[in-house]
Amino acid sequence: MVVGTTLFKLDGNAYHSPQFRRGGLAATFTIDLTHVSSANFKVDVEHRNEEDTAFSAAASFSTLTSVGIASLDVGSLKEIIRMRYTFDVGDGASAAVHFLMQAPSWRPY
Repeated sequence: MVVGTTLFKLDGNAYHSPQFRRGGLAATFTIDLTHVSSANFKVDVEHRNEEDTAFSAAASFSTLTSVGIASLDVGSLKEIIRMRYTFDVGDGASAAVHFLMQAPSWRPY
């Protein structure tokens, strides 16, 4: 059994996680990057309110280039959350990562 998600740059379009409702006004997001193949991987936390038609960036992880765990503390979150995954423009189409995105640690403030 393989646990986690593997993404390739391919045509360069962004990947998005499923949308989910916030569990508090703030959260800590954690990603465990287990494999990196010539990639500069970018992860954004996007949010919107129910009545909004488009997502906006709430915060961004620093560009991820090596195996390891990274965390990001985000406050003032709107009602609906999703993750946006992209590769750097300079990465080749075969650039790839394998990662496990942990469930957010929600806070009421």
